[in-house]
Amino acid sequence: MARLSELVENRKAKLIERLIAQNVYKTSDHRHLYDVPLDRLESEYRLLKENGKKV
Repeated sequence: MARLSELVENRKAKLIERLIAQNVYKTSDHRHLYDVPLDRLESEYRLLKENGKKV
């Protein structure tokens, strides 16, 4: 179970890095990236890609 938690945290960190690199510091509902779960970060990243930003 610890391994799964580690994988989730690594994925979150990678997505947060990518979002910040695109000047995204909060989610579309104005929450800090570090305060949201992985699925929300993945949604934000998809939105970024769909809107044509190069990621």
